[in-house]
Amino acid sequence: MARRGFTLIELMAVLGILAILAVLATPLYTRYSVGSHRAMAQADLLRCAQGMERHASLRFSYRSAIDSDADGIGDLDAGSVTPNVCTPTSTQYRIDLVESGIAGFLLRARAARPGNAVDGDGDLALDEAGGRFWDRDGDGDFGPGEDRW
Repeated sequence: MARRGFTLIELMAVLGILAILAVLATPLYTRYSVGSHRAMAQADLLRCAQGMERHASLRFSYRSAIDSDADGIGDLDAGSVTPNVCTPTSTQYRIDLVESGIAGFLLRARAARPGNAVDGDGDLALDEAGGRFWDRDGDGDFGPGEDRW
């Protein structure tokens, strides 16, 4: 009579192989996930820059683009972007207008919550001239070598 089934050693070997694969795959998946969230934030920054350009074409200035009271009219020079500028799609990043003036602006994407998937990946920024910045070392400023995505 033939025996069916697996021995305990065979099952343990399969579980060991699966554990090794999980250990190898988890960092790769995390890196891929963070990269895709970063790409979404970059697209949001570009979309918000278009909104800032629309605002400037109507007002001849980048000032007062943020609509703090939801009346459809911009009234702040800085703050989280509002729908009159753009509607971000990223859930991991928060898009802020850091500064705006007559001739320029700076948009910044930061981790939406401490401890989320992109926390520690560094902030992204975009200015009126199309300058793209990525704070790779997470020190809070854009130093040498951090002038492009």
